Amino acid sequence: MEKVFEGSKTFLNIPVGIARDKQLLKKPKTILLMGEIISMLNVTGEFFMSNKKISERLQVSTRTVNDYLDILEKKKLIIREKIVSDKNNAIIGRKIHAGATLVKYISLGWGSTLHEGSEAGFTPLVKPTSHKKNRDNRTTNRTVNKSSSSSSLEDHGNSIKNQKSEEDPKKEKVYKQLFQIARMNDQWKGTRTIPTPDQIRQLRMLLYQCDYLSLDAVLQTFSEKMRADQLFEPWKYVLQLMRDKIAAQRSYESWG
Repeated sequence: MEKVFEGSKTFLNIPVGIARDKQLLKKPKTILLMGEIISMLNVTGEFFMSNKKISERLQVSTRTVNDYLDILEKKKLIIREKIVSDKNNAIIGRKIHAGATLVKYISLGWGSTLHEGSEAGFTPLVKPTSHKKNRDNRTTNRTVNKSSSSSSLEDHGNSIKNQKSEEDPKKEKVYKQLFQIARMNDQWKGTRTIPTPDQIRQLRMLLYQCDYLSLDAVLQTFSEKMRADQLFEPWKYVLQLMRDKIAAQRSYESWG
């Protein structure tokens, strides 16, 4: 029988941006609650602990727990999803997912300095590259193979699917999203952004080493860079981004 994850037993994961948030510091147990939520999100991809169980851990009433969740949701640290019965559409529970603000905090990387929840101290994972430099790079260095057939990408993907390994539906969804993001500018550029077989192999390996919260952060950071047209080699960038996240995970785990 599969053992159900019931929360962290050693350390709580609390990003510095949350720990120093002025509003949350007025109600410190909201910060502890976020630690519980993030710890479970890292393992399962969603938080399903009941309000009653939370109230027992935090030594508060279930009504107070709901108030805490309201605060966290208003700050976009979490997203609550109602679980509805298939029989009568009655609400039978809820799940919690990472909100946009939480993903943003995680995506900053471990080298960032965040002061009292202010965004002024955010340090990007990489230094912004000017559009002029990108244009120069594309002019001098870029070699585009416009004759690549539409089947190339599918062939790469199929070769991976044929591997006999246990797949995680959530991570497979992230895998597809990475392809969509990498190719978002292809239409107007008249190009086809296709990874090499070796890059696909690395991507599959790193995908299953990253925890869910790190993958959410990778998706957001990668998407922002692609929308700003700041990436000359998107697959090289996203692979390095995933390696950085895995290194951060291992660094944290080494303290446990």
